[in-house]
Amino acid sequence: MPDIKAILSEEIRRLAKKEVKLAVTPLAKTIVEQRKTISELKKRISALENRKTTATAAAGSNEVQPADETKKLRLNAAGIIRVRTKLKLTQSDFAKLLNVSTHTVSMWELGKNSPRKDARAAICALRTIGKRDLKKRLAELTPAAE
Repeated sequence: MPDIKAILSEEIRRLAKKEVKLAVTPLAKTIVEQRKTISELKKRISALENRKTTATAAAGSNEVQPADETKKLRLNAAGIIRVRTKLKLTQSDFAKLLNVSTHTVSMWELGKNSPRKDARAAICALRTIGKRDLKKRLAELTPAAE
């Protein structure tokens, strides 16, 4: 004779599992949809932030980025040289744009010193600026320096 207690407990487990599955399935679908929505929103936010930083760089603004964004910048001597040569600037012109001395730029490029937060943000802004805007900014800064 079969054990009635084991049969009943097994049937209760099976029915409970079925009820839980019916209750959880719609929630799982909702969770997947919400994760997709969150991912899309994050992408939109990052695109808007990139557009904002590009717009401020093009406008000639030397505003300092928040500290958490400047920490993300990985800037070494070779990177500074690469930015400067890509923009076809001399060390003195690069220094004028960053409002630092030529010696400071030289020390950065030799790897003996590293730029401070505000200079890092300015270098990052120079990465996105166009050559025409760069020439305009240099023309504005050169008469003021003489």
